[in-house]
Amino acid sequence: MTMDAYAELTLYQRSAALMAAAKLGVFAALADGPLAPPQVADRIAAPADAVARLLSALAAHDYVAVDGEKFALNDFSRSFLREGVGGMLRLAWKEHVFYTLWSRLDEAVSTSKALLPSFPDRAARDFPSIEKFLLALNDLAEMTAPGVIATGAFGGAATILDLGGGGGGYGAELARALPSARVTLADLSEILPVARGHLERKRIGDQVELVSADFLKDGCGLAGRQFDCVFLSHVLHDFDAPTAAAIVQRAARLVRSGGRLVILDVLVPDGGQKNPVEALFDLMMLVEVPGGRSHRIAEVTGWMQSAGMALPTSHKLYFGILIEAAPLA
Repeated sequence: MTMDAYAELTLYQRSAALMAAAKLGVFAALADGPLAPPQVADRIAAPADAVARLLSALAAHDYVAVDGEKFALNDFSRSFLREGVGGMLRLAWKEHVFYTLWSRLDEAVSTSKALLPSFPDRAARDFPSIEKFLLALNDLAEMTAPGVIATGAFGGAATILDLGGGGGGYGAELARALPSARVTLADLSEILPVARGHLERKRIGDQVELVSADFLKDGCGLAGRQFDCVFLSHVLHDFDAPTAAAIVQRAARLVRSGGRLVILDVLVPDGGQKNPVEALFDLMMLVEVPGGRSHRIAEVTGWMQSAGMALPTSHKLYFGILIEAAPLA
């Protein structure tokens, strides 16, 4: 029991080794074939002895392969050279950014204050890092979109609004999977170029309309437009309950009669959070986002009904909950 507890206590060391290898370029150095530690050290400009020790730790955890004195990529470590579905290249960068914050979790808990500035402040001060963050989220969206679309929540919608669509991850996948639907991605004007670049790289830029909008303002800046389906993906957890409820109200007003409001987020079941990863996500919001939290399913369905929606239907996905509801007749 003592050893099991200690193993759990030191799990961070595995993550640190992976993030160090990704950040230093160890996996990229091995991309062309097996190398001995001194050769890897030359390619990443680091001391050979230290690199050898890092490679040994990676091999001991099956993160890389080893054959005699040479180390090589395996299926696991090749993922750190790829973007998109299953790729860890951008996600490793994202997690490394937040890694040091988690060492201060006690501070976040004791003060109930996030350790990062708000998203608008971060965007104003360091937009390149925000862009990289959004592109990393696009990789997660591409990974999870098939399950989201398979719920049928978007079926039959001729027009879909991805409200707060960020870097375009879900917007791109919706447009690809539902070619007969017109997808509109709405977000702050400074975010739209990130989405535009992503859509162009996916070669579907002409299938998605990009419009400037702000879901924190009445009407969202969409000039009274309505849509068959309004999609709020992983938006609500960035805000406290009153703000999140107001966002749901504004989104509901954009749903055409007979349409649907669709909300995807990491939510807390009525009996409490049993999923370890999703429970840690709530802590992540405490650490990273001022006012952020995982809201309860009952809260969100209540906000939807208060906004004039019929009794919502929920779908449990691999990660998170999708809730859909139509306006009352």
